[in-house]
Amino acid sequence: MKKLSAAKRTISLMAAFAIWLTLFAFIPASVGALGDAHFTISAGAQCTFAIKNDGSLWAWGNGGRLGDGTFVQKESPVKIMDQAIQVSSGSGHALAIKSDGSLWAWGYNLYGQIGDGTTDWRTSPVKIMDHVVQVSAGEYHTLAIKSDGSLWAWGYNNHGQIGDGTAENVLFPVKIMDGVARVSAGYGNTFAIKSDGSLWAWGYDGFGNLGDGETEDRLSPVKIMDQVVQVSAGAYHTAAIKKDGSLWAWGYNLYGQIGDGTTKSSDSPVKIMDQAVQVSAGSEYTLAIKSDGSLWAWGNNWYGQLGNGITEEEHSVPVKIMDQAAYVSAGKYHAAAVKKDGSLWAWGNNEFGQVGDGTTDHRLDPARITDKVALVVLEPQPAVFTASPTASTVLVNGEKVAFDAYNIEGYNYFKLRDLAYVLSGTEKQFDVGWDGENDAITLKSGKAYTAVGGEMAKGGAGNKSATQTTSKIYLDGIEISFVAYNIEGNNYFKLRDIGEAFDFGVDWDAAAETIAIDTGKGYTPG
Repeated sequence: MKKLSAAKRTISLMAAFAIWLTLFAFIPASVGALGDAHFTISAGAQCTFAIKNDGSLWAWGNGGRLGDGTFVQKESPVKIMDQAIQVSSGSGHALAIKSDGSLWAWGYNLYGQIGDGTTDWRTSPVKIMDHVVQVSAGEYHTLAIKSDGSLWAWGYNNHGQIGDGTAENVLFPVKIMDGVARVSAGYGNTFAIKSDGSLWAWGYDGFGNLGDGETEDRLSPVKIMDQVVQVSAGAYHTAAIKKDGSLWAWGYNLYGQIGDGTTKSSDSPVKIMDQAVQVSAGSEYTLAIKSDGSLWAWGNNWYGQLGNGITEEEHSVPVKIMDQAAYVSAGKYHAAAVKKDGSLWAWGNNEFGQVGDGTTDHRLDPARITDKVALVVLEPQPAVFTASPTASTVLVNGEKVAFDAYNIEGYNYFKLRDLAYVLSGTEKQFDVGWDGENDAITLKSGKAYTAVGGEMAKGGAGNKSATQTTSKIYLDGIEISFVAYNIEGNNYFKLRDIGEAFDFGVDWDAAAETIAIDTGKGYTPG
């Protein structure tokens, strides 16, 4: 191993405790995706996790972080739980989502990164929340997306990485934003991709690692770029893939981890390669898979974490590591990859047995660890919500109307076609259409409603089961993010969302328990 300069040793110490798990967005076929392989392995700081085809979660590496109830180091895989569909590990904590959408966490918890309201170390999984579809563990903070697209965060917040506008630690999950498709938590920052493909960032920005052209921390989200399908936050650098398969990177670059052939840091995205389908940013290095299944690596290589058989100090341009790769995860100084045949390979630093080959010898080349690792992740079972009939009186322009409406999670939801039917002919009328080919609901403002039959029909007494509507929603040709539910085959929308979209008044009289819809005035937030 080459001797490091004093400057490089100083910068390295700054990142010594950072670990980066990458969590990635679904890549559409237009960029040559290798299937739906994602979230089934995670290389942490001193441990590794893998989900097998039967849903069993396995772990190995430094003790206390594995979730097996002990502080004992494991140099070979040990089973942690069943029914797992997604896993993410940070510096000393980890989280897993089960098939029912429940989120579980364990490990180091000094800053509340587990999210159970304490700062107690947990050696076994504890349940945190339900209805979760994606989770990302940063160094000491955590982000999770619920089935309604809402983003929640908790843990260490010294640089504003939680995104709640403060720099105070959070022990319980707090809501940050809506309409989020994917999230990646890094050292002291966070990146989120919204459903429209826009990339947002917040938190630490000392090396330009947010990509906003500045080097100032952000306590709240700031927009970085558009048309993004995947993002991965490393220690002090970040990488993202656009819809066209182009890979972009930015941030700290002393070890060539950006991959542009230089060691010059960049506070704005730089294009690195084309035909990328997955990327994972590690502590000071990066791994990426191309559409042909080839795996490429660049950046710091102290422990052989690039997997190219040597320990040269750095590679500032991508070098090819293997073929037939389906998914890769970069940890602090070790990495793991799953091939298309389901075999798991690992390499790099192995001080705590995190490679999983039964030894503590560093591995400069990929070593085969186990087989039958899941490539296709099952989606969480649809969250089922209780819909209680709305007991309030509803007035439309002063006249009582008997809607089939329900209260879900504290909000009133009305059948979309019923609202359009009743408001047709008013100044706030709108039409409702269905695009079966694209699984999309289309709304057109100012157009009289076209009846299809069954409007204003009653759904029967008693509570109903509701599941979130997954169809896309377009208003006048523009995709919008609304929380909607399907109840017995009909779509129900939050009344205030519709009121805001078509600009009609929605008021609540608590004393009279009356909801008033007024098309003669504009919408004001309640």
